[in-house]
Amino acid sequence: MSFNSSEFGWKHLTITAMGLTFEAVTEVEYDVEVEKKHSYARGSKVRGIQTGNEKPAGNITVKQSLLESLIRTAQAIDPKAKLTDISFDIQAHYLKGTDMVKDRIVGAEFTKQPKQLKQGDMEMSVKLPFIAMDVVYNIS
Repeated sequence: MSFNSSEFGWKHLTITAMGLTFEAVTEVEYDVEVEKKHSYARGSKVRGIQTGNEKPAGNITVKQSLLESLIRTAQAIDPKAKLTDISFDIQAHYLKGTDMVKDRIVGAEFTKQPKQLKQGDMEMSVKLPFIAMDVVYNIS
């Protein structure tokens, strides 16, 4: 049995969605949370673990230039659209040499469209939380 021992760093990551390569992204996080609980029967010991629904979600932190591009892309579909009105897939590609891992976040929808600046800020950075229908890890 062999395994790939490559470790990927930030410079190995490319994020794409809505026909855009996210050049002005500074952070990305995504996961799938699964509801789980202990299952009991006679006695006081756990007899099993029951699983429930999956909850794929995450955050993408972008600079204002990318935020404005995303808003314009949404408004090309509907001039009154907000980022929270559209659904899209997000691709995360990790490439180092010839080693590649591709993840797809399916049916993502932003839950907020914030903008924020404070005194002393030299640029705007915005965290965009999202929920999704699925995360498919290591697709080919």
